[in-house]
Amino acid sequence: MKVVLVTSQLNYMPSNYSKTIEGILASSNGRITSLIEIENLDYSYIKSGLGLIYYGARNFGSQLLKNLLQAQISSKKSLCEKYNVEHRMFKSINNSEAIQYLESQNFDLLINLRTRCIYKKKALSVTRLGCINIHHGILPKYRGTMCDLNALSEGRVAGFSMHMMDEKIDNGDIIKVVEVSSTEKNYFKYLSLTEDYEVKAIVELLDYISSHNRLPEGFKNKSEESIYTKTPDIKAVKKYIKKGITL
Repeated sequence: MKVVLVTSQLNYMPSNYSKTIEGILASSNGRITSLIEIENLDYSYIKSGLGLIYYGARNFGSQLLKNLLQAQISSKKSLCEKYNVEHRMFKSINNSEAIQYLESQNFDLLINLRTRCIYKKKALSVTRLGCINIHHGILPKYRGTMCDLNALSEGRVAGFSMHMMDEKIDNGDIIKVVEVSSTEKNYFKYLSLTEDYEVKAIVELLDYISSHNRLPEGFKNKSEESIYTKTPDIKAVKKYIKKGITL
């Protein structure tokens, strides 16, 4: 069984998502054979980080700046070397170099982890079992970006959904929904909580595929009322802080 993980070079997660990646690699029993980082390192994030700190989102801003430094030293590449996993970097999962690499490796499955890539048909069809996304919201109702932050601000259950990917964002059959918390008001403590849940859910998925040679049965990703959220601007950041969310 050969599985490839795809993640962003830079994000806002604690430790730039390295702890989660290491947890998955350490528990995969060799089934994760490659990790692809999508290049998104941009020094304009320095301005964004400083601006977030200025407007009261101190944890958010400082974590972004720390991750900017960590991304430069390629900590995820070091993890790949530690666990004997091939490491590649591409500007997009849809470019010709990425597609050629995926085709050459005959992967069984691709798992997308915190990228903002919109996968096109070729990338979605190149692995035997297709592509799975970890969406950080409770599907089928809550779609878009940072759904978990919005849920916590409203006192709702926040968590993530594992779903098959197609050319439409946050679409495809749902494989599993994991509830994490409805009470945590510190967003970065919540993000740290999600790490173990994500590792457990992914390892359980790999175990199922290893035993059954197929994906688990999913259920339809449809809702009579869909709510879309997006990455907050400064006005929204202030609103979240007023609601008692620590950013």
